[in-house]
Amino acid sequence: MKARGLGFLALLVIGAALVAHSLYFDFVCDDAYISFVFSRNFAEHNQLVFNLGDKVEGYTNFLWTLGLGLLMKVGIQPEFSSRALGTLFAMGTLLVVTRLAARSLASQPGARGEASLWHLLPAALLAASSGFACWASGGLETQMFTFFVILGVSFLFEEAPRRAGVALALAAMTRPEGGLVMAVAFLHRVIARVVAEKKLLPGRDEVRFAGSFLCLYAPFFAWRWWTYGWPFPNTFYVKAGGTPTPEFTRRMWESGLYFAWQWATQSKAIYAVPVALVGLVKHPRLGSFVLLLSSVYLGYTIKVGGDFMGLHRFVMPLFVTTALIFALGLRAVVAWFPARIRRVGGASVAAAVLGLFTWTQADLSRAAMIPRADHGIDRPGYLKLYAHDRGLIGKALASRVTASDFAIVGGAGVQPYYARLRAIDVFGLVSEEVAHEVPPTNPRPGHQKWAPAPLLLKYNPSFIFHCYDLHRAPERYHLCGEAGYFQANGYEPVTMHVPGLKERGEYYTFLKRKDRAWP
Repeated sequence: MKARGLGFLALLVIGAALVAHSLYFDFVCDDAYISFVFSRNFAEHNQLVFNLGDKVEGYTNFLWTLGLGLLMKVGIQPEFSSRALGTLFAMGTLLVVTRLAARSLASQPGARGEASLWHLLPAALLAASSGFACWASGGLETQMFTFFVILGVSFLFEEAPRRAGVALALAAMTRPEGGLVMAVAFLHRVIARVVAEKKLLPGRDEVRFAGSFLCLYAPFFAWRWWTYGWPFPNTFYVKAGGTPTPEFTRRMWESGLYFAWQWATQSKAIYAVPVALVGLVKHPRLGSFVLLLSSVYLGYTIKVGGDFMGLHRFVMPLFVTTALIFALGLRAVVAWFPARIRRVGGASVAAAVLGLFTWTQADLSRAAMIPRADHGIDRPGYLKLYAHDRGLIGKALASRVTASDFAIVGGAGVQPYYARLRAIDVFGLVSEEVAHEVPPTNPRPGHQKWAPAPLLLKYNPSFIFHCYDLHRAPERYHLCGEAGYFQANGYEPVTMHVPGLKERGEYYTFLKRKDRAWP
């Protein structure tokens, strides 16, 4: 009881440390507000759409968007609920990985009676991790997805295949990559069966695993296809639609490789490899799964070019599996110590590793809040600044736009959300036409397409917000290169003073249709 109570108290301290670390970032990024628009239209009109009546699946996080919408129905706004839920799911992941570590350590030879606190090391590493803490904030579904993935993995290794299938189905309904995790998990079980029993066909447990997954996911997939008219979300076609040039493909691979390398070095995963390999040897079934999942997931991430947001939210489940297999490996290394110093020596090694990791991650967290980009990857500090300014602009526009107005935007989140403005974005995230008909030209993830000006004018927009400038002097602005084309076709610049803008000045210049009266 004493050890259990101490472990529970330590886990509470770890959870509090995670909350404090996440509050250091404390932001909601622009992409989260895209989901908020869908959630609000669901809450107010029972339509899971960005623009009322226009069925485009411009989100990739169904359960997250639906959940926020349900909370909005009872008056809880997503600016708060998204951060609260992100933190709660992150803490839930700490609980699940602690349970999985405890079960794994209990099966390790020589660990009985000495593993009471070693199972807390993965959770402690995650609480100290800049990436894990950052995306407990941010407003996105990252931690919800990670929780369901790790819950599914935990059930899988507890020999609860039905529960594992349900958890991974929920993960796939939260992010499309959940289907990839399910495929890896099923393949791993089949391979393990072949190795252990020399049987090629899936067994009863594999059928239960796949069946429980399909019972949830197949109806959802059919509903999505029937509702939106396409088998995959709109963002899939933004990222993968069209025929890329060889140069475009090469640059996507370079972007993806840089993203993967940045994760490996900033998360310190690359330095954990030797110890993790010991964990793989000592726990071959779990370790081989982690190795297979990491290989496939990173390969997929590299192929799609990584992500444009900093601190690696795209590979968040790998933070957890890496911390887990590293902790198991470190415990196995400590087991080689002479018995007389094993307890004290092991505690010292674990404390030193955790302290060093916490120190490096504190530096990374501070650097991440500097508002600039790194090789096209926006740091959280810039994401926070961008959302702050577009929020003020959206609120300033809210009293000046009407229900009949339509806009072209760059960022499709904060500004349309606060302005309550119908819009499509130039990248095609919420536009079926742009996603499916415009070829990719830009290797930056999520920004591969750029709608040409003639296509945008077909919408006869009241406002063109993607061609804009933020500046300090009212009359000194520089609009985008397409501004001349828009002005030659019935648009004119308008400048607003928006107090509180931080990025480049408090004056905001954009284009409006000349026949649209402006107060």
